[in-house]
Amino acid sequence: MVHPRQKLVGYEEEASALHQRLEMISAVRAMNETLKQNRLLRERGDDNSFSHSANNSSDANLQNNVLNFHLDGHDERSALYSRQHDQGTSQKAMSLPSSPHDYRGPASERSGPSRYGVNDEMESTWNKVLESPMFNNKPLLPYEKWDIDFSELTVGTRVGIGFFGEVFRGIWNGTDVAIKVFLEQDLTTENMEDFCNEISILSRLRHPNVILFLGACTKPPRLSMVTEYMELGSLYYLIHLSGQKKKLNWRRRLRMLRDICKGLMCIHRMKIVHRDLKSANCLVNKHWTVKICDFGLSRIMTNSPMRDSSSAGTPEWMAPELIRNEPFTEKCDIFSLGVIMWELCTLNRPWEGVPPERVVYSVANEGSRLEIPEGPLGRLISDCWAESHERPSCEEILSRLVDIEYSLC
Repeated sequence: MVHPRQKLVGYEEEASALHQRLEMISAVRAMNETLKQNRLLRERGDDNSFSHSANNSSDANLQNNVLNFHLDGHDERSALYSRQHDQGTSQKAMSLPSSPHDYRGPASERSGPSRYGVNDEMESTWNKVLESPMFNNKPLLPYEKWDIDFSELTVGTRVGIGFFGEVFRGIWNGTDVAIKVFLEQDLTTENMEDFCNEISILSRLRHPNVILFLGACTKPPRLSMVTEYMELGSLYYLIHLSGQKKKLNWRRRLRMLRDICKGLMCIHRMKIVHRDLKSANCLVNKHWTVKICDFGLSRIMTNSPMRDSSSAGTPEWMAPELIRNEPFTEKCDIFSLGVIMWELCTLNRPWEGVPPERVVYSVANEGSRLEIPEGPLGRLISDCWAESHERPSCEEILSRLVDIEYSLC
């Protein structure tokens, strides 16, 4: 029999390890963001204004960021279409040249050869990724016409920033598009694999509630992905940052949930597990239609539960089996959908004010859940948070959402 004190010590050690891991992740994110800010300042020719005092301030902010994990869902994969004036590290929007060949500013002259040149190491890494068992030298894109030359793109203002890339509003073939550009400094083997994984999965999906893939630039160092542009930004932004909660009446909220459910149903029918479903990865267009995006962590399903050693998801939306790194199925997405339902039901941020390491430990090891609202939607949320094999399918969830909407008539 294990003594209660020994059990408590074990919990504390595990919680401490999780805390250290999250602090390391946060530190890497903060350092990466600082590098991006410094790079943007150099490109704008603001080196002289970037004084010693500013550096000291940046160092202090970096130390603060290391100690604060982002609880708002805007981690490395959720910055698409985030509004800059609402972010703590906001920057002025800037325009980039339509082609890397046009980029010849003072900053690039100071730094020597153009930073957009392909170096041998990068090309070797890219080729190794394409030759890996994950891709087996198969074409990344099913149609040659989807392979876009970067010179065809007109890159406009930046609308989002992520851990290993930035998202710009742009124009391609006279159409407004979103361009996810992977920065040269972020082109690690792992990020290249995520890029290849995302475009190989997204290029096979066609559904009104999944972001429309238009093409990709697959020649390093300008690896980029082009999708349709979603005017209203992310669902996370609309709920928590836009100040437009009054526009989210019950009928609209239920329609949004049905949109997400229909998109997820298509994804699961294509034998794909998203693994990072959250409100920040659900984008909204000017007609208030919601579409699922960001498939970098997605996996193709097998006949039995899968296991993946790589980390996946965002703590506040993650299914407990993913947190515990246990075998998972598509039902991990159902758990995350339940959190989005909770967000739209309460219009609150999940686990607001709770340290992420506590969220991780409580959900995975103590069975903690957010407070479930009353009513039929609350019962549906509760079912989505049951044990994996007991969670409803997308088809059942959609049917129940329709019933709930009819009950409002």
